[in-house]
Amino acid sequence: MTHSFSCTGRAADFFTSSRLDLIAQALSEHGVKFQSEDTRLSATSESSEFEISQDGEDLVATLSAPGKPLLMRLHDQILHIIEHADTTLVTRMKWSGTLPDLGTPDNFRLAHVVDVSRPFANFFRVTMRARDLTHFTTGGMHFRLLLPPKERTPIWPFVDETGRTRFPAGADQLHNPVYTFVSIDVAQNLFTFDVFIHDGGRITEWLRTANIGDTIGMMGPGGGAMPKVDQIVLAGDETALPAMRRILAEASPTTTGSAMIEVNSHDDIQPLVHPDGVDVTWLVRGTDPCPVDMVVDAYAKVTPQTAPFLWCGAEKSKVQRARKHFRDTCGITAEQSYFSGYWRKAQA
Repeated sequence: MTHSFSCTGRAADFFTSSRLDLIAQALSEHGVKFQSEDTRLSATSESSEFEISQDGEDLVATLSAPGKPLLMRLHDQILHIIEHADTTLVTRMKWSGTLPDLGTPDNFRLAHVVDVSRPFANFFRVTMRARDLTHFTTGGMHFRLLLPPKERTPIWPFVDETGRTRFPAGADQLHNPVYTFVSIDVAQNLFTFDVFIHDGGRITEWLRTANIGDTIGMMGPGGGAMPKVDQIVLAGDETALPAMRRILAEASPTTTGSAMIEVNSHDDIQPLVHPDGVDVTWLVRGTDPCPVDMVVDAYAKVTPQTAPFLWCGAEKSKVQRARKHFRDTCGITAEQSYFSGYWRKAQA
């Protein structure tokens, strides 16, 4: 491991090939790009690296990162994935090295409402204040809000004796939707994000009556790494619009491709910063075709050699169809694509 901060987890007498296969499957399901070699899974990036492997009869996970916050983020991510693969494995692993402190997670903040405006027909623009936002400027463009149930004293996430971040359950369970930063002002401890307004949505209803200074939890960052590619095709609805907006704004000026964005009405069409070589098409629901369906149809016979980077964010069943087509039928890899179901249509 090449980074300054590291930790190692060892599950004695607990290695099996089938258990490693389950971890590999869980890594894939969580969108983690990794290499697989016999009895070893590994991944390396500028911000972190990990290896999960066999050592005699033991299963060993070694993690490293250039700073403690990045290492703690990786540690929690890997523990979450390991627990998803095998619930008993997390409790069997004994950790050493740089470890998270018990109590409040390093990536948790209390955020306070500064302003709520409505720049577009179906979006709130929210400005909040929180301490030490430097942590949120790298490692992903998304974060989670943590909204406690009404009429209950908040119980916030905590780090348990296994090093895993735990969330309250039952009557104290937190509503924890994902949002995309519009901007972060580290010097002023301010950040902004947009919320798509839909009746009955818990964050929507909370914001309708929020007062300056009201408090909510937040954690992050995570997920949604910026695609650094020459050609990109984005397709999504208004729930994915904040992510698409930021991807387009931070893309290289030489990037080419297209972005197809579905909104509820013409009032939600908004100016976007984007490379000159990326065509942006706005589609109105009920009048124009679904953007995800358009991408599937337009790239029905695409190959890994000819594919642009494909990015889809919309209703879950639509995205699942696209993922199945591109990944299973066309052979497009995770390195060439991103698929995320941002919401689920209610069953009739």
